[in-house]
Amino acid sequence: MAYFTVVGGGIAGASTAYHLAKLGHKVTVYDRADTGQATDASAGIICPWISQRRNKKWYRLVKESAKYYPGFIAELQAETGLDTGYRREGSISLVKDDHIQDLAFERIQSKQADAPEMGEVRKVSREEVKRMHPELTDLYPGVYVEGGGQVKGAVLLKALKAGFLKHGGQWINEDFSGQSTKGTLIYATGAWGIEQNTPEVRHQRSEVLHFRLADSNHRAHTPVVMALGPIYIVEMGMNQFAIGTTHEETASFSAVPSEENYEYLRGLAHRYFPDSEIEDVKMMVGLKPYTRDFLPFLGHVEENVFVINGMGATGLTASPLVGREIARYLNAEETILDIEDYSYI
Repeated sequence: MAYFTVVGGGIAGASTAYHLAKLGHKVTVYDRADTGQATDASAGIICPWISQRRNKKWYRLVKESAKYYPGFIAELQAETGLDTGYRREGSISLVKDDHIQDLAFERIQSKQADAPEMGEVRKVSREEVKRMHPELTDLYPGVYVEGGGQVKGAVLLKALKAGFLKHGGQWINEDFSGQSTKGTLIYATGAWGIEQNTPEVRHQRSEVLHFRLADSNHRAHTPVVMALGPIYIVEMGMNQFAIGTTHEETASFSAVPSEENYEYLRGLAHRYFPDSEIEDVKMMVGLKPYTRDFLPFLGHVEENVFVINGMGATGLTASPLVGREIARYLNAEETILDIEDYSYI
């Protein structure tokens, strides 16, 4: 048995702690619950195959992460008896016209042979989009990916924490500063990684609008929608959706929503739900951390000090697998990922 201290209680830190505890180690988590934690605000879309990013190391990380998700969720739910906020209803990538639809279909389908877990991929007409998502606009055709899903970050974190405690872990809701440690120290502090200086961490401020369709009788689960531009729409409950997100490079740690972004997102909600009466529920603000090349940093920064950071917009997709892989790596076990691919110090 070894000793580990994890600083930061978001999904990355909690998953690492959970998997280390399952391996029989003594693990303590310190979390000061900073306002603006990305885990709470993110919509958690699990559909990496539709991305146009060409970074092979990033794609391998998120592809393996999506493959890991269903088994991980089943095991965590069996252990804890808790909901994880994960569901897989597919995803629809909307496009502006039929020509772009053909190109998007070819690009996405080309990944299917190497990722059978993405399931069926097919073009959907404007009419099919409307049948699958009745309140949504019928202006755009799309590409449907069967394996697409979503997870609610705060719900998943609650289940991970319960699983961690069940395996003998200790969770302390305090600032770690000044605490003594034994064994290996793991920083998973997200945007607040700037306090550790190494590696260099910056962050983007992202805002999401949650709203309700007041005049809808919507009941059925709907696919995740990847709308035009870097916009997504996800179902959050009966007649309730979230639309986002904004991207603002900033040095501020303010989690107060801006009026400008609220108006922008509300305008998008009206654009994609033109026939519905929209009622505001809340605005959420998350601070998403990035390291060099928009690629997560996973590695030792000094002896017995390990850092997990820079998960960015794919944090909820990648963090469960990253936690398992880091636990295996620190336990001297074989890993699916080459951790050295994500460590440049």
